[in-house]
Amino acid sequence: MSINLQQLRLAKQYLSPFQDMLVNDIISLSKIIKGSYLNDYSFIIAPLSKAYEGFLKDFFLKINLINQQQYQSDRFRVGKVLNPSLRYKRFSVFQKLADISPDGEELAELLWDAWKHGRNRVFHYFPGETKNINEKHAERSIKLLLKAIVNAGQFLKDNQNHKY
Repeated sequence: MSINLQQLRLAKQYLSPFQDMLVNDIISLSKIIKGSYLNDYSFIIAPLSKAYEGFLKDFFLKINLINQQQYQSDRFRVGKVLNPSLRYKRFSVFQKLADISPDGEELAELLWDAWKHGRNRVFHYFPGETKNINEKHAERSIKLLLKAIVNAGQFLKDNQNHKY
């Protein structure tokens, strides 16, 4: 399994210490399984998926897309507020991001794609879609999640003077 260490380092600068530790786990896991064939590689993506969820909650809080109560709530659902199909609902983070800047909608799309392919497809069972995650798919998912973190971190830097 090949992980782009440059992209990994770029992403780590935007992560909390706990999220960073989770990302380190994918490096350890990839070393352990090197040269092995597995039927499903979803477990390699899982630590990064968990870090991504935490990162998104932190990101949403920093740019005031959610409040402290939502951030702390065990009922807050990242996938629901990020889903473009629900963008015109009251609590749509997707729409709020799109309203911040011209780049906001593109970022929202990337964050959603990373969520859908790097988390939902890893953790959920979809009837009629019983294929396992192969090594190449796992690598693509990891790359997409890291790209989303880097782009969101850069968006935050680029819009730091914006009144959220």
